[in-house]
Amino acid sequence: MTLIRGLLSFFYYYRKVKEKNMKQLFQVKGETLIIDLPEELDHHVAGIVREKTDPLFTGKKIRNVIFNYEHTHFMDSSGIGLVMGRYREVRYLNGNVYIVGVHDKISRILEISGLYRIARTQKDTKTALEVIENEY
Repeated sequence: MTLIRGLLSFFYYYRKVKEKNMKQLFQVKGETLIIDLPEELDHHVAGIVREKTDPLFTGKKIRNVIFNYEHTHFMDSSGIGLVMGRYREVRYLNGNVYIVGVHDKISRILEISGLYRIARTQKDTKTALEVIENEY
């Protein structure tokens, strides 16, 4: 019983820490949402990102989304779904999804999934913001 209580406590703490850190990963510049993804983009993290960014799409006119993979070293299919979902949101406003700072391992996943066909790639967030600024 003590072991179960200890595990539940650990997972609760782990989730709260992740949620707290998630709040620092979003930034809005004009009509662009910048999402600095954490080290691991799994089902749990993708759900938190969706939950925290959905109000931004309804409350503000988000036209472009930049996914910064600079710190990400693991991503599962939930991460692919996250990008696809945000892509559908911005397409209604003729916006784009940008993928920046991708490591080789994650790049391979994005390539196989076909995300490179719908998302634009840039070297870093600054370059993506410059491209967005020049388009509008």
